[in-house]
Amino acid sequence: MSDARRDALHAAFKATAYVVRPHVLVGNREHVLRVDAMHPALDAALTAHGFATWAFITAWNPRAHPSPPDTNARLQQRLIALLEAQGHPNVSAVGVADDRSWSEESLFVPGLSRDEARRIGQLFDQEAVLWGSVGGAAELVPCTGLQA
Repeated sequence: MSDARRDALHAAFKATAYVVRPHVLVGNREHVLRVDAMHPALDAALTAHGFATWAFITAWNPRAHPSPPDTNARLQQRLIALLEAQGHPNVSAVGVADDRSWSEESLFVPGLSRDEARRIGQLFDQEAVLWGSVGGAAELVPCTGLQA
């Protein structure tokens, strides 16, 4: 991957709102996550359910190239099936560009380790996943081409 593409993707990921939809596991409210930001309300909800880590992940648009809606839907169903087979709860979510030029259906997965989040991201050809731990800032974890 070229430096220019890597920089553009990194900027796009930072200019994204990672929206976790209301669910009991997240305190029955919407949370808007940002790269490098703290999320104390989410931390409190997760702690109440015994979780210390989380990941925000999608199967949409592998390698950051737009895919047809039916392909994205099929890939996302595979991701859901994988998480369910591994016993990972998940919450419906969506990543939305700040300028509203694109969005991707996603999943918020409480309890997922950083390594497991990266592995799943790699499995679905994602450039990066958003990962966090209670008390820490959300971090963009490279899965493929964002690595230097």
